Formats: sequence, structure tokens, C-alpha cells
Amino acid sequence: MKFIPKALAALLCSSALLLSAASQAAEEINRHNFKIAFVQAKDHPHGLGAQKFAEIIKEKSGGKMKVMVFASGTLGGDAQVISSVQGGTVDMTLVTPGLLSGIEKGFALYGLPFLFQNSAEVDAVLDGPAGQNLLTTLEPHGLIGLGYWDHGFRHITNSKHPVQKLEDIKGLKLRLQQIPTAIESFKALGANVVPLSFTELYTAMETRTVDGQENPLAAIETSKFYEVQKYLSLTGHFYDPLVAIFSKRTWDKLNETERELVRSASLEAQAYERKVSRDMDVSSREALAKHGMQINEVAPEEIERMREQVRPTVEKLVAEYGPALMDEMNAEIAKVRNAQ
Repeated sequence: MKFIPKALAALLCSSALLLSAASQAAEEINRHNFKIAFVQAKDHPHGLGAQKFAEIIKEKSGGKMKVMVFASGTLGGDAQVISSVQGGTVDMTLVTPGLLSGIEKGFALYGLPFLFQNSAEVDAVLDGPAGQNLLTTLEPHGLIGLGYWDHGFRHITNSKHPVQKLEDIKGLKLRLQQIPTAIESFKALGANVVPLSFTELYTAMETRTVDGQENPLAAIETSKFYEVQKYLSLTGHFYDPLVAIFSKRTWDKLNETERELVRSASLEAQAYERKVSRDMDVSSREALAKHGMQINEVAPEEIERMREQVRPTVEKLVAEYGPALMDEMNAEIAKVRNAQ
């Protein structure tokens, strides 16, 4: 028998253990079929991000784990799908934070008007301690917070007239998300608020049940709201992140290797979706103009008037939903502003 130096023997032994561990890890991946459902269209950034997530899951699992994508509210509106995720009949969804405020009230703070000025401030809060700690509060409610994707800054559309000043909002019958911060903020601005599910919105505008709505540009384009809305006013009043949530019932059936695979796939899809969403914010504006929408900027002094108009409402909402958390979020925003 040939003599094998101790160092080489140790290296061979270590390599064998690593190969064994890698093999064992690969064997731990079992076959799973996941359902991800959301209300936006499949060609919306949410849909593109979900499809990217599905691709990454399939690739990382060697085809053992697959994701079926259900877009455009085919499995129900946001509230219904959140309940389905808690029950385990849907495995994952993508929702705006305000829809989770009934579960954990701190999520409502993301929906405060004129909180963020740009994406750098947004990412500092979402990826910092405040945002990440909020995700952990979902687990006792049957949900696993995987991270934050992008929805974008929201703007007003309507069929009546351009919104160029604060007074132009007064009396407009606007559909709002069924979220307290959004409803209270627009009531303070003088709008006639109509809470509706997103899946009911197009028909409500088509039949003039409502005059208009507010959403990010990509949602306005991909949902073809330009067919039933003439005016688009770039108010940027709310910023919406998108919370990627997974069913705890499904999560509990996965082993650690599978859970890590889902988490890493979500983070990769998150980075992809944020870029797609922010790029599409630019291209959607151009597309909406080509579709005939009349688009107007809103003067900074008018934005400031709107901000002052809702200030008492914001102070009340902060006191209700979490002053300490708001302080954390403001501290992160201040760091970004001071660095600019």
C-alpha cells in the first residue's frame, strides 16, 4: 500500500465529507408544488417577479420544486388570498403593507402620505431593522414574511379634470384600497372615498361608479385604466412596497434546506422585481401618454399644501399605529437625506 501523507489524507477525508454533505442536502429537497397568487396582471412587475421566483425555485431545486403563478385575482382579491395563505390553500402572495395592518398594525405606517421622497429612502427602511423586524411579527398569524418587493409611488387618475392643486381633489369620487391610512388621508384631502377591491375597480370606473383611483404607473398601464380614465396627475402621495408572504402551514412542512431555498429565491426575485418595477415606472409614463392620457406634474408648493392638509391626520395615525416604530423609520430616512 502506498503511503498517503497525513495532510493529503485529511484533505481527502474533508472532501469526502463535503461531497457527502452536499449529496445529503440535495436529497433533502423533496417534490413540492406551490401556488403564488396576486391581483395584478402577469405582465405587471409583480407578475414578472413571480415568474422569476418560479424559475429560480425550479432551477435551484433541480426541478423538484415548482411554482404555479395565478395573476389578475384569479384566486380572489387580496383579503381572500391572504386568508387562503393563512389556511395553506395558497402558498404565497404579494400584498401592499396596509392590507396586513389588521394583523400587525405597524404595517400601516408604510401607507402614510408623503412619507418617502425616493427609492433610496424606501430601501433604507425596508431593508433596515425597522422593516425586517416587522416581517417577523407575521409568523404568529400564520404567515412568513420573505421580504419586500416594489410596487411604487402612487398617483391619481380620474375622468373629470386634472389634479393640479389641493382643491381639485375635493369632491372627486375616488376608489381607495380598503386600508385605514389611505381612506383617512384622502378624506382629509376632501375626496369622496369609495373603498373597493382592486378586482372591482376597472368596472367601477367604466360605469362611472367612481370618478377615479390612485395607483403606481405600472398598475395603471397593465390594467388598461387608460381605457376608462383621461387624466393622470403625478402626485406621488403614497409609496407602496410589496410584502412577499408565505404560508406558515406550508413552511412547517418544509425542511431547512427547502426553506433556505425559498428564502434565497425570494431575495433574488426581490432584487429583480425592484429593478423591473422602477424601470417600468419610466416606460409606463411614456406608454400612458401614447394611449392618450393627459398627464400633468403637480407643483412642489401644491404637494406641500397637500402635506400640510393631511398633517393632523398623519399625527393621529402615527399615535394609533406606532410612534416608536415611526421614530425608527424616520431615523433611517434622515440618514439617507443627510447623506445626499
